Amino acid sequence: MLVEITIGILMLATCGYCIALGRKLQSLRAGQVELLATIERFDEASRRAEKNLNAMQGAGASLNGELSVATEKANALIDELSVMVNAGDHIAGRIEGAVREVRAIGAKSRRLAS
Repeated sequence: MLVEITIGILMLATCGYCIALGRKLQSLRAGQVELLATIERFDEASRRAEKNLNAMQGAGASLNGELSVATEKANALIDELSVMVNAGDHIAGRIEGAVREVRAIGAKSRRLAS
């Protein structure tokens, strides 16, 4: 009889352990489902990030091309304006020289007239 009681107690303990183990397995499965959902969301986010990165690289390349064209045009305008400024300086120098000559002639004529 004592052996049967001991076996009964051990069987109850085993049943209790099985129930506790079953609950832990259920929570583990629930955690696994949540983990899978999180991994799926992360995968989707990484795919969107990759797609956006590719789009940004394409836009950057396009803008780089546009910027290169604009830079070339700006450099051409700088060169053209530099030529115009140099020509204007040359003309201003000639005008200044002519004004000096006219003033010198005017000063001579005043001296002669006086």
